[in-house]
Amino acid sequence: RDWLTLLHGKPQLYWQFMANVEPMRDVILPLPLASMCALRALQRLAVQGKVPLPDFIYLDSAHEKGETLLEIMQAMNLLKAGGILLGDDLDWPAVESDLHDFISGPGANMITGADDALLVGLPELSFCRYPSPGYWIVDSVPRQWLLRKREDAADLEGLQNFLGTQEDGSLPAEYVPLTDADREALTLYHEAVALSESGKMQEAIRIFKQDKPAGRVA
Repeated sequence: RDWLTLLHGKPQLYWQFMANVEPMRDVILPLPLASMCALRALQRLAVQGKVPLPDFIYLDSAHEKGETLLEIMQAMNLLKAGGILLGDDLDWPAVESDLHDFISGPGANMITGADDALLVGLPELSFCRYPSPGYWIVDSVPRQWLLRKREDAADLEGLQNFLGTQEDGSLPAEYVPLTDADREALTLYHEAVALSESGKMQEAIRIFKQDKPAGRVA
């Protein structure tokens, strides 16, 4: 718990991390954010062209059922085509379960399989075929898991589409009027649309502006 106590506004774990990476300080830019916030921030920066898509992501996930799946999805969509996603603590039930859910679900068409020429034959790396298309296991303590994004997977364009779907949904939400005023406004909207489609633009404009259309009695 001492790692979480604050020192100069940041948890002491942050300062330990900075000490650990001191020799690489010229190439490491720390973002003291929760993983979901950091991944979304990097996605935005990548779409804006301010940072490149990463070739490698190491994910020390939340270890919570459901949250780990969200983190894997965000990381994989941020990753460059052909890039590698490496994760910690495969032996945690929640991590393994969410990894399996990603592989057999949204990640099935995004990742390589057992025939990946880049990974086949690497030492201390074995392939698990379940669930299909499978994933790689690093023989470490604790065991780690590895996924490689397909070379032909969408990267920047796919990330843009992914962000749009995340924010707006895959389909527009249907408007549901809740009050009499809402229902009256919806009726006027449909009336104005019908007038505009029939070429009666001035009458439609009056309704859109909530003016009284010709012939309407207050």
